[in-house]
Amino acid sequence: MRTAQREGIEIAKKRGAFRGKPKKYHAEAKGKDRLAYKEVVRLLGENESVMNIHRETGLARNTIYAIKKEFESKK
Repeated sequence: MRTAQREGIEIAKKRGAFRGKPKKYHAEAKGKDRLAYKEVVRLLGENESVMNIHRETGLARNTIYAIKKEFESKK
């Protein structure tokens, strides 16, 4: 069953139908998602720890790490 599922996913990826869940917090986001993204970027710029940003914003640490990775790659 897993083999068939994996094959189906590979076929869908080739067609462009399987892309996964879109990012919620990114630079082009709208509304409160963009505000949260900007706040995380601001705090990262002030060298705040991920744990402190997590406590302040309520975002998951994995989300903050993803934003941090994107932020550092743009530098």
